[in-house]
Amino acid sequence: MDAYYSSPDTSFYDNALERKYYEQKLRHIGFKPYPKDGLITFGASGTAKCDREIVFKNGRVKAEKSADIPFRGRQRRQGTAIVDYLQLDIIHAPKRLGSVKFRMAQRDNGEWDFEDAAQERVVFTHPNPETGELVSFAITAKPDGKFEYMPDGSRVILEYKTKASGLRAMNGKLDFKGAQDDHKRQVVAEALVFGIDEALIVYESTQKPSWFSDEESSSVTKGQKTWKEGVPLPDLRAFYVRITDAMKTQLLNDLARQASLVYEAQKTGAVPDVSVEMTGKCGFCAFRGHCAKTLTAENRALLERAESRMASGSMAGKEDHKYLRQYLATVPEDTKEAA
Repeated sequence: MDAYYSSPDTSFYDNALERKYYEQKLRHIGFKPYPKDGLITFGASGTAKCDREIVFKNGRVKAEKSADIPFRGRQRRQGTAIVDYLQLDIIHAPKRLGSVKFRMAQRDNGEWDFEDAAQERVVFTHPNPETGELVSFAITAKPDGKFEYMPDGSRVILEYKTKASGLRAMNGKLDFKGAQDDHKRQVVAEALVFGIDEALIVYESTQKPSWFSDEESSSVTKGQKTWKEGVPLPDLRAFYVRITDAMKTQLLNDLARQASLVYEAQKTGAVPDVSVEMTGKCGFCAFRGHCAKTLTAENRALLERAESRMASGSMAGKEDHKYLRQYLATVPEDTKEAA
């Protein structure tokens, strides 16, 4: 990718390739319903959601929609646009560069193997690790791409993620933790669907380095400089993931347990309690208000005791403590037993 974006030969698209790309996009515009088989379907990108969100999403709870801060809408659209141009650039790379190690794979019908063209839904039957009961559910996946690795013809899953946190923040976090856990779960789910056990998770910062070095610029503070030792900070980071059988089994265990919760809720209305760990996943949940309103008095008391212990211990002020406090702040004062 660095070779592609640094080459003067890549300034223009090939008309035939560009037209074929957009014609494929057009063919796949539209709603594609899942088969009506009564099975819960997990999206590969949504396999790290908390138990309550999964139950609400697959129940009769309407997702909450409300006005948002404008920049968030622009950020979401920016991320989508970046993935679109990335796919188009990868399609052009073999022609422009002449020799590449990876190219976008193509399906038997000639379409490039990404997103809607690649989407598949596979049904699994797996034991609930808590009860041993066999549970059926489905996983659907539509990756940002499937690569063909040219040296041996093998396939590799591509997931492309954009980061708006800034160059230093992105690199610092990736240096410390590597690829995000939820992104690794996503490629494990895709490995289960497609039978491809290798993946690349690529991160791109939407902040770019200064056009010219800012190391000597007195108007740029040290923490904001985007060059170091004569080179720009990386705006692109790639992580390789080898998906193992153990990783697949762990994910299937988690999804079988959650599927059981959904089926039980559909029969009895039972909703799992909120745990401290769940409150770290509220940021992008579409059921936050309903979750807070239906919290039982007993569950609230448990969370408040946990918050009190955290506030007086080593967890005070740390991320998990902040998430828990933020969640409790949304719970109505007159919490009663959920219906």
